[in-house]
This record gives sequence, C-alpha cells and structure tokens, in this order.
Amino acid sequence: MKKVLSLILVLLLALTACGTAEKEDTATPKENKSEESTNAAKDNESTRELTAEDEKYAELITAKDYEAVVRETGSLKSESQKDFYYIASAFIKNNEIQTKTYDPNDPNAIVTDHKVIVNYLNRVKFVPDQIKDEVDGLRKSAEDKLAELEKEAE
Repeated sequence: MKKVLSLILVLLLALTACGTAEKEDTATPKENKSEESTNAAKDNESTRELTAEDEKYAELITAKDYEAVVRETGSLKSESQKDFYYIASAFIKNNEIQTKTYDPNDPNAIVTDHKVIVNYLNRVKFVPDQIKDEVDGLRKSAEDKLAELEKEAE
C-alpha cells in the first residue's frame, strides 16, 4: 500500500512539474499580446467618448455631491463607473481629512489617508475634461502633502 501511495505521489509531482514548465514556456508570448492590448486599451480610455451617464456623474462631482456618485457607481459594473467611483471616493476622503482631527502621537494616520487619495486617483483611467482640473488639483495637493509628511517622518 505504501508503495502505491509513494508511486502516486511521485507521479503527481512529476506531472505538476511538467505542467508548470509548459505554462512558463507558453506564457511569454501571451503576456506580450496582453501587454500590447492593455496599452491600446489605455489609449482608448484616455480618449473615450462621454456618455450621458458620464456627463451625469461629472455634473454630480462638479456639484460636490460625491455621496450620490458613490451610491450610483458602487456596483463598479463598467470602466466608467469604476472611474467615477474612484474619483468621488478620493474627494470624500479629502473632505474627511479636512475635518478630521489627527492624534499627534500617530503621524501614520494622516500619511495613510493621503496615500488612499493618491491610490484612488491612480486607479482612474479616464477623467472628463469638465472635472479634469479639479481632479488634477486634488492629485497634486495629495501627492505634495504626502511627500511633505513622509519627509517629516524621516
């Protein structure tokens, strides 16, 4: 019985090793194709046409009704919804930072909050022109503040 189990174990290991090597050999060409298609998708995203839904979300962000945008885009079904969800979430976090009182003994809390804003905005693939200035301003202020806070922490 032990010999049978040992034989099965050896065969499983051999098959697993062969399967892994085959996957590694075939993965490289596919990765190049997917990388090219990702770059093409990014080019398309930066120039995509605004839909009525996009315009609605952009108007809500302009009106500073970020909670409504998060409620309506929370399903994250489309790239557009994801973009607006991340944009609105970044603005909500920024407003929270403005009104929040931080413990002076815990400098990491404010650093973490600014990292959250930067991370949200880094996930955005497309920003409509009508809110681009606001988003760019938030990104710049968050990155500057984060750099300043990290410099102080050193």
